[in-house]
Amino acid sequence: AAYVREQVAERGLEDLVEVQCRDYRDIADGEFDAVATVEMGEHVGDAEYPAFTATLHRMVRPRGRVLVQQMSRGSVAPGGGAFIEAYIAPDMHMRPLGDTVSLLEGAGLEVRSVQSLREHYVRTVGAWHRTLEDRWAEFVELAGEETARVWRLYLVGGALAFEERRMGVDQILAVRPDGDGVSGMEPVPDVSLGGGTP
Repeated sequence: AAYVREQVAERGLEDLVEVQCRDYRDIADGEFDAVATVEMGEHVGDAEYPAFTATLHRMVRPRGRVLVQQMSRGSVAPGGGAFIEAYIAPDMHMRPLGDTVSLLEGAGLEVRSVQSLREHYVRTVGAWHRTLEDRWAEFVELAGEETARVWRLYLVGGALAFEERRMGVDQILAVRPDGDGVSGMEPVPDVSLGGGTP
């Protein structure tokens, strides 16, 4: 939280942005114009996900926006699989994108936009892997040889899983409509149908 507060101050945004570091379940109802959750949803667990989405709904004021970025898997893909669950993130549960959208809608949020970042993550994870290799000795000293080798395997396999569409990362923008069903958002999103790779 300290780093983000520094960035907010550097940009002169203190009047617009409030940085808090606390458990999402402890946030009072309807406090915010917008909230974002970045790659946390896959760690909430299936049983708790409906309560998580209900909390997102009650965190924002009517017409408030919710941005969810999280990892996903295809409907027949294993997602992270046994290796990630055993060695990287035992609490991780990736679900198909459609399941997440349904859970957000079930909580009373209106999904306005979905964007896949899968191809971006091929490059992102590749950059993480290059950094790991460039700083291998430092990482081994910090975490140990076995842990370093596990992370090397995870990064190489993760990039391949994103490339082959076995895992994805998506950004879902939703809104909490007011009592009259008004979202407060522009009626026509800025959507580009241009092709090509990023």
